[in-house]
Amino acid sequence: MENIAKKRQEIVDLIFASTSDKSLARQLQRKATEGELRRLAPGIYAPANISQEEVASLVRRNWQKIAAKVAPKAVVSHKSAIKSGIHEEGIITLSHPTIYNKQIRFPGLSFVMIKGPGFLQGDIRLPEHALFWASRPRAILENLGKKSISRMGRNEIEDSLIDILNASGEVKLNEIRDAAKLLAPLMGMEKELATLQTLIGALLGTHARGKLKTKQGQLVALGKPVDKIQQERMEILAAYLRTASLPAIKDIAPSGMAKVHSAFIESYFSNYVEGTKFDIHEAEEMVLKDKIIPSRPKDSHDVLGVFRLALNSPTRNAPPPPGEEFLNSLKQWHEQMLQRRPEVNPGELKSQVNYAGTTKFVEPAMVRGTFEVCSGIALSIPEGLARAIFYGFLISDIHPFEDGNGRISRLMMNAELSRLGLCRVIMPTLFHLQYVDCAKQLTRHNDPAGYVKTIALMAHWTAQFNYADLPKLILDLTKTNAFEESPIRFKLLNTDGSSVT
Repeated sequence: MENIAKKRQEIVDLIFASTSDKSLARQLQRKATEGELRRLAPGIYAPANISQEEVASLVRRNWQKIAAKVAPKAVVSHKSAIKSGIHEEGIITLSHPTIYNKQIRFPGLSFVMIKGPGFLQGDIRLPEHALFWASRPRAILENLGKKSISRMGRNEIEDSLIDILNASGEVKLNEIRDAAKLLAPLMGMEKELATLQTLIGALLGTHARGKLKTKQGQLVALGKPVDKIQQERMEILAAYLRTASLPAIKDIAPSGMAKVHSAFIESYFSNYVEGTKFDIHEAEEMVLKDKIIPSRPKDSHDVLGVFRLALNSPTRNAPPPPGEEFLNSLKQWHEQMLQRRPEVNPGELKSQVNYAGTTKFVEPAMVRGTFEVCSGIALSIPEGLARAIFYGFLISDIHPFEDGNGRISRLMMNAELSRLGLCRVIMPTLFHLQYVDCAKQLTRHNDPAGYVKTIALMAHWTAQFNYADLPKLILDLTKTNAFEESPIRFKLLNTDGSSVT
């Protein structure tokens, strides 16, 4: 445990002065004068001994907190509200009733201030900051003008509406139209509302007649198109799993504190490999003692989100039924897991195709149909680890959300195992690269052997530990090199010291 603490690097971050703490404000001003700190804006400082590139990185990571400081109660709006904050020009667009017609520049990004109303019905409050996020109907209205650095323009919004229709159906477009009717008078955007009503009306009318002409529109006309290549890949995996010899390991942490600690470790590793990196003892304070790290509140909630889904029913032990309900439940899980991250649209399917390196995942228009068809294949696979592996790969390979796909895929895999009283599978940091490489082999070459073997191996590895005693559990995990990141320098070990092979 001491080795883990020694490896932690000193955290470098921005410093924010509270307007109510005059003593701290004077102290920070003095340090800036002496050259120890770099003043970026009133009440915002960066360490002076880091590069401009590092300062820009800190600014981008803390942009929400900065926005709340320079423009309290502003609304992330226009292009930024749809493009998840910082868009390609390094711009964040904010609406504010009194602070507008200016750019506030920082290293790495600029805030473009536009005159607009503050919080409106449907906007999302960001609880850690004095900042709001425009609702989708509001953002669509704001973008329906002449294309500019802060506005997407009519053509892009038309494409976005088609993406929404493909991903979420006609009901979602009608909801957007109804909400926009209420918002437009408050925003002075009656003209934009008329444009939006024309677009949605034409789109739904054409959809009903099956006469859409664009590439995406032709997919809409098919109803719920299926990615045939993805379906074939899932059939190959299913055929392999039907005859695979896989372990059925009884759950060794089904109740009590062992169950709590198991869910904690599962959440820790699942988040760490996705970039939410905390020291294990920091994570313990957050999850088991309800301590939120002030400088990283959203990351803290990410770990808590996965922990709660892994611990509590029905998400712990009740995978949804196949068919249309499968994806609907998946969206609910995703919303619970990432509810503090409005920028990644929790509970909403992706509206743009996503990639991992050179791997292209399923087109948004095909997500619903592909899930309906492929989730039904699961019923032909033996219950337990075989079906769990199928569920996990199905979600990760379709990649239905902007973010959180890996975490959701592992939660779904483990829900199938817990449903039958079997040991859940934990994927330690050191083994994650091998797991990803085997998944790529299945995705790119339709070869499931390595992927299935890897998860079966981790099922055995997970079952070695005593989850009732958390300090000993962390010590044992440390001895197995589970927390290490480099498979070149370290090998994952069993609790007896032998190599995991």
